[in-house]
Amino acid sequence: MGLFKDNTFRIFFATDIHGSEIVWKKFLNSIKVYNAHLLIFGGDITGKAIVPIVKTDNGYLSTIYGNETKIKNDSELRDFIQLQKNKGFYPILLGKEDYSEMQKNEKMRDEKFKELMLERLGQWLELAEERLKGTGVKLLWEPGNDDPLEIDARFHDTDNVISIAEKVVEINGFNVIGLSYANTTPWNLPRDAPEEKIEEIIKNTLRSKGLDAAGRDNKDLIFAFHPPPYGTNIDLAPRVLENFTYAKVGGQPDFINVGSKSVRKAIEEYQPLLGLHGHIHESRGVEKIKSTICVNPGSEYQEGILHGALINLDGKKVKGYVLTTG
Repeated sequence: MGLFKDNTFRIFFATDIHGSEIVWKKFLNSIKVYNAHLLIFGGDITGKAIVPIVKTDNGYLSTIYGNETKIKNDSELRDFIQLQKNKGFYPILLGKEDYSEMQKNEKMRDEKFKELMLERLGQWLELAEERLKGTGVKLLWEPGNDDPLEIDARFHDTDNVISIAEKVVEINGFNVIGLSYANTTPWNLPRDAPEEKIEEIIKNTLRSKGLDAAGRDNKDLIFAFHPPPYGTNIDLAPRVLENFTYAKVGGQPDFINVGSKSVRKAIEEYQPLLGLHGHIHESRGVEKIKSTICVNPGSEYQEGILHGALINLDGKKVKGYVLTTG
């Protein structure tokens, strides 16, 4: 994959789509829309829930978070299924007996959830290969802290799709370093980890390729770290109370910094060219830490909206960047 004639290397970065099929398709289509050389996906790729659809005598019935939807015929059913996929859910058609059994059997629900999750990821990987074939564009991707460890089996390297989770991948003269873990959250998610562990993972990943040398010029480094650095305008989220509701001040959410202190420390110490982050959907923005430009494109996946960051590099310099919505 070579540079443009004007010597520009263009990256399109997105993250936190949580199972939304339409947003994944938009992400893959961004190579045409934005004429990108490289796609990077920054984690939290899986959805959050199954949506059972029960066959009844008069059609179908589905209940999501206590809200009932009656579906009259197969045409409405197809539309409803696609809508749920676009929102990031996993719709499943069940008979009354199977639905009743699944409601009572937590193990059965968990196994079906993971089965559907892996099935969709496999489909997305195939679609990515199909869309990228012959374009010269690679996709670098990783899970996020919301993604179960079981999905790592789907993150094997193919011709055009490469995993960067806790790895260094060299591409077009740049070393892209991935991190799928995040600092501890109130929800005790699969890849939540203490700051000490995150710091150790970052150091070990850099050390594995000799990129931790003192005094090294690190303008070939791109940190694709799922959590943003602590204490910035890209790590602000509503404060969560013990009952898992959001704290408010004056009737408005009380926003606090929730990013990773270890990620910030690594950025300050190594000064990579770029920091590409996600995790905090509400904190879309750009922050500069010393000479490093850090980006969080944000997320509105349930609305079918693709938020991204388009970054132009000229040699080892950031020529320009823009946050996109599509």
